[in-house]
Amino acid sequence: MVLMTAVSGFPTTGQAQDASGFRLEALNGICGDVRTGNSNRWEAKVYAAAGVSPSDPPEQIQVRVRALFDQHMPHCDGFDVRRGNLLKYAINQGTTAFIYTATWVWRIDLNQVDVSDGKTVLDYAYAGIQRWRGTPEESLYQNYFDELSRGGAKTRVQLEAEGRRFPGIPMPAQ
Repeated sequence: MVLMTAVSGFPTTGQAQDASGFRLEALNGICGDVRTGNSNRWEAKVYAAAGVSPSDPPEQIQVRVRALFDQHMPHCDGFDVRRGNLLKYAINQGTTAFIYTATWVWRIDLNQVDVSDGKTVLDYAYAGIQRWRGTPEESLYQNYFDELSRGGAKTRVQLEAEGRRFPGIPMPAQ
């Protein structure tokens, strides 16, 4: 069995930029870096893609990284969600440092809904709690659920109750 964790769909040659000045090719391989917990590598890739430096003001970093993930959230394979977003993958891999950084340092939007499963990252954490009920993994997923909730994450049902719509993304089976 081959474990696929590469980000696909990003340019791999040259220093191509999109209209916002993002260098998307810098995100290639980020899933593997998150999987191994290599925070130096995933942070460097995110900063390079967003066009910021660790020495930039924190507010500038937040604005650029959040915009990068709003427009170009990396998706990963090799876990229980086909082409699931990087936050779900980090939960699946137990990469707490990435979840913390994305939530509290970069303050990215935690309420994106994946086309592949129709769920938010909070829905994913909740499903993990249910799946691992009675095992040590249950408390890990509960911790992610609590941390993401404190950071503003919501379930798809909560978002739709607030009036957000996700055209073209089917509602997942309950």
